[in-house]
Amino acid sequence: MKLVGQRGFASLRNGALDTQFDGDIHAWFRALREIPTGTMTEGDFKAWVEGPLRDFFPFDRFYGAYGRLSVHSIHTQSCVSSGHGPEFLASRPPVLAIGARGCIQWWLSHRRAIVLDKGIATNAAGAQTGPTEVEIDDISRFSLGALAQHIIIDPVTKAGIYFGFSGVPNNRLNHTLAALELIAPVLFSMYLQTKPIAEPATGLSSLTDRQRDLADLAALGLSDKAIASRLGISANTVGNHFRAIYAKLGIHKRSEVIALLK
Repeated sequence: MKLVGQRGFASLRNGALDTQFDGDIHAWFRALREIPTGTMTEGDFKAWVEGPLRDFFPFDRFYGAYGRLSVHSIHTQSCVSSGHGPEFLASRPPVLAIGARGCIQWWLSHRRAIVLDKGIATNAAGAQTGPTEVEIDDISRFSLGALAQHIIIDPVTKAGIYFGFSGVPNNRLNHTLAALELIAPVLFSMYLQTKPIAEPATGLSSLTDRQRDLADLAALGLSDKAIASRLGISANTVGNHFRAIYAKLGIHKRSEVIALLK
C-alpha cells in the first residue's frame, strides 16, 4: 500500500482507494474528509484518532511510537497516546529489544497487520504465532484486551511508526485486520506532519547498525559490562566497537558520542 501524503489525502477524500476492504467504506471516507488541512499539530492528530477514526475503527486506547530500526533494536524518538495511563507510558522502553517482542519480530518477517488476542497473534494473511511472555504480561498487566498492531517503515531511512490499538472488537478479526491495513499509511503520514523529524546528526549516519546500538545504549547511561550483557557480546568487544566509533567520528570519548545523539 502506498504512503499517503498531503496530495494523497486529497485523492482519498475524492474516492481513491488502494486496498481491499469489505466494511463500511463510506464511514472511512467520512473519516478522511475530517482530516485537518494545513499545518497539523499533535492535538489535531489525537482529535482525529479519538473522533472520526474511532467512529470507523472502534478501540479503547491508542499508542503510537516513531523510531529507528536497527538489526536488534527499535530506538523510540517520540510517541503519542490516547487513554493510556502514566504507568503504561513509563513502561515503554526507549530502546526495545526486538527479540523480546515476538509479534514485532514476526511483523518484520511478514509486514502485515496483527491482532493479538487470548494468547494468539493473527496477521492479515491469516498466519498465526504465539506472543512472548513480555507481550502476554503487557496485555494482562494493563488490561489491554484484543490488541491490533501495525508498523510502517521507510526502507531508505529505516525509520518508521508503530501503532497499537487496544480493546478492538474480537469478533470481527478479518474486518479489523483489513481496516488496520487501510488506516496505517494515513496515520503514518499524519503523524509525520505533526513533528518534523530531525535529520540524523552529522557523522552518525556512517555508523553501522551495531555501532549505533552501542551508541544508543551508552546514551542511556549503561556501562560497558551492561551493554555487553544486553547485546550478548564481551566487554572487550564493546571496547573495540567504541574505539572504532571514535575513529569514525573523529572524537575521543564517550561523552562526545552522547552529545552527538542529543
